[in-house]
Amino acid sequence: MALRSPIYLAGAFLTLAIAYSFYFNIAVRVDPDSAQARFDWLIERNAEKRAAIHGERALRLRAGDGETTEDLAGMMLQLADAQFARRRFERAAELYREALATDAANVLSGRKRAAFENKLARSSLLSGDIEAAVAIYASFLELAGDNASRGEIEDPSTLSAYYAIKVGEAEKLFAEALNHAKPYELIAGAREEQLATTKNMALLGSFFAMRDEGAYAAAGLLSSAYHIRRKLLGVDHQDTVQLTLVLGPVYTNMGRLDDAERLYLDAFHAQEEIKGANSPDLSLYIKLLTSVYEKQGRLTEAQALQEHMRRLFRDAFGSQRYAVNRERDRREDINRPVSQQFLLEKAYSPSDLVSAAEFTIPTAKSPNIDEMKLRLAGDTNADPREANLPVRLAQLISLCRSESGERISLRSGYRSYDTQSVLYRRNLDRGTVTPPGMSEHQTGLAADINVNDRFMRPSDKSFQCFEENAYRFGFILSYPPNNNYLPGQDPYEPWHWRYVGVSTAHLYREAGPHHKPQEFLAALPCYQERAANGIFPTIGEEDICLAEQPHVAAAANQESDVQPDGEDRSTARILNKISGTR
Repeated sequence: MALRSPIYLAGAFLTLAIAYSFYFNIAVRVDPDSAQARFDWLIERNAEKRAAIHGERALRLRAGDGETTEDLAGMMLQLADAQFARRRFERAAELYREALATDAANVLSGRKRAAFENKLARSSLLSGDIEAAVAIYASFLELAGDNASRGEIEDPSTLSAYYAIKVGEAEKLFAEALNHAKPYELIAGAREEQLATTKNMALLGSFFAMRDEGAYAAAGLLSSAYHIRRKLLGVDHQDTVQLTLVLGPVYTNMGRLDDAERLYLDAFHAQEEIKGANSPDLSLYIKLLTSVYEKQGRLTEAQALQEHMRRLFRDAFGSQRYAVNRERDRREDINRPVSQQFLLEKAYSPSDLVSAAEFTIPTAKSPNIDEMKLRLAGDTNADPREANLPVRLAQLISLCRSESGERISLRSGYRSYDTQSVLYRRNLDRGTVTPPGMSEHQTGLAADINVNDRFMRPSDKSFQCFEENAYRFGFILSYPPNNNYLPGQDPYEPWHWRYVGVSTAHLYREAGPHHKPQEFLAALPCYQERAANGIFPTIGEEDICLAEQPHVAAAANQESDVQPDGEDRSTARILNKISGTR
C-alpha cells in the first residue's frame, strides 16, 4: 500500500478539527449538557469570566427543557459567583436572590448560606441597590448579637462572629457607595418600607460609628436615615431625635461642627416641645450643644447655655442640691473612680450586696449567681426601700422599657476580683475583658444592660432613654466614646452604666467635663465644694478642679500596660486617697 502524503494527512486532520469545532460549538449552543460541561470545566480552572457565558446558556437551555429554579439553584449560585467575578453585579445579585429563595438552598450549612448572603449583599451594594444591602447587613448585625457590640471578636470561629466580620468588611463599600456630605434619597417603596430602611441604616451606621475607621460609612448611613426620617416623620419625632445621639458625635469627630450644631439644635427644640421649656431633661442636649459651641470658639453662647441649664437644675432640684451625702458617698466609695488609672485593691469587696431580682430588676442570667447582685447603696436618713441603687435601676429600666418597647435586662452586676481574673485570662488575647482591679463591677455599683438579649447599642431607643434620664436615678455612662480608661482598641461601652448617687450624677450632668467621668469622679470633692457655694466652671476658662489636682489630668493621659496580677498599684492608691476615696 502506498504511503499517503503528509499533505493528505494534514488536510484530513484539519477537516476533522473543523468538523469537531463546528459540532462542539453547535452542541454547547443547543445541548444543555454540553454547555454545562463547558461551564464546569472552566470553573474548575478558575476561568469564571469565560465560564459565565456558557453558564448563562446552560441555564437558559435547562429552563427551556422544563427544569425549575429548585432544580437549578446550585448551578445558579455558581453562575452568580462567575458573574460577580465579571463585575456584572446586578445580574449576580439577581441570581443569588433567586437561588437563596428556593427550598434547595435550605440544605446549605449555616456558614455557606451566610457566605452566599454576604455575596448577595455585596452585589446589591456594588450595583447601587442600597436598600437590599442594608437590609441584609442589618440582619447580620442582629444575628451577630454581642459580636456586633464590641470592637474585638471574642471567638472568630462562631457563626455569629462571621456575621459581624462580614459587616465590618463592608465598611469601605458603604463609604464609597454613600456620600457622607449628601444624604441618600429613597425614591421607591411605601412609607413603611422606607422607614424600615432607615432602621437598618441606623443599625449599620451605629456599628460603623464605634469602629476606628468607620466615620465615613457611619456618616453616610446615619445622615441618610436622619434625612429620610425627618422628611417622613418630621424633625420633632422621637425616632428622628434618636439618631441625633449617634450622628452628632460622628459629625463632631469628623470636624463637621456646623452640621452637629444643627442636629443638636433641632433635637433640643423637639424635646423642649415635648418635655417643656423648664425640664431638666433638656440638659443632655444643652450639654451636647455647649460642647460644640466650645469647639467652635463661641464661648459666650456656650456659657449662656450653661447658665440656662443651671437655672433649670436650680428650679428643679433646689439651691442646696449638692450639699448632702458628700461625706457618706466618699466614705462608702459610691463615687470613687475606677479605671486603669484608678485601680481597686484585690481585697476590695462590698458588704451590702443584694439580689437584683428581689427588686424586680429583669435579669439575663440565673438570679441566684453573684453576677446578678448589686450593692444596696442606700441613702442615709432615707427609706431604704425607696432610696437605693436597685430600686432606682428598676425604675430606670421600667421607664425606658415603657418608652422604647424593647426588652431590657441586667446582664452583669457584681464581679469579684477573682472572677474578673478568670475572665481576663480566658480572653487575654482578645482584649474584650477588663483586667482585674480596673473593673467597676468589682464595686457592685456597675450594671451592664442588655437590650433584646444582647448588649445595649447606641442605635437602641433604650439608649436614648438612658442618656436622657439615667442621671435622675443616679447613673452615668462610665466609658463614653474616645475614652482611655480601659486597655484595648475600643473601650467605648454604651451598655455600661455606673451608679454614683443622684446628687453626683446631677452634678456631673450640670458641671462635669463632657465625656470625662473618671476625671470628674477623681476631682469630685472640688466640684462638690464649689457647687455647694454656687461656683461652677466657666466656659473658656481653665477648669479649677482639674487644674488644682494635676495628678488627675496626668493619670487620665498616661498609658498603662497593666498585667492581671502583680502590677504596681502605688500610684493608683495615692490618687484614690487624694480624691477622697479609700
